[in-house]
Amino acid sequence: MEPKKQPSNIDAELERSLLDYKGNLTSEVRVQLLDLLHCIAQCNLGERKDLKKLVGIALELLDNAQRYNTGEDVEFRWHIEGSVLIVTIRNRASRANAERLLDVVNSIERMSPEQIALAFRKQLTNEQFGEGGGAGLGMLQIAKKIGKNISADVQPVKRDEFICTSQVSADLGADLKRA
Repeated sequence: MEPKKQPSNIDAELERSLLDYKGNLTSEVRVQLLDLLHCIAQCNLGERKDLKKLVGIALELLDNAQRYNTGEDVEFRWHIEGSVLIVTIRNRASRANAERLLDVVNSIERMSPEQIALAFRKQLTNEQFGEGGGAGLGMLQIAKKIGKNISADVQPVKRDEFICTSQVSADLGADLKRA
């Protein structure tokens, strides 16, 4: 009988990581990732009232990455640490889009749930679209679903190109907050 192999750090990480993707992000790939993610969420989280909201977080992050990505690939990760779901996306972006990401996340951090809801409603009635085609609702919509559990990190690569990492955490032991 062989001795039982002790799991390595990599094995432990893979056990917690439910979906890792690195590659090109097109509309077709995004749809396939969301279909896969919905199945993974149902299998790993069971029937939850907030399952659609949790998958919606991934949708918003993937949409932003596809819209503003200046590189070839994106990195997307959906994993669980303890009772917290962590969704992470990393992509390259222009200086203007990287700065806008930081501004939005910092702005959300300073808002109360009521202010987040008001900013979301105000943005819904704004008929202008950004240069990338978005209406600026993505991060506000995530904040409405889970509160201020959003972070962003921006690292320079070239003069006008940055690696942007956005991360959202959702406590699976509690109902998602609503603004």
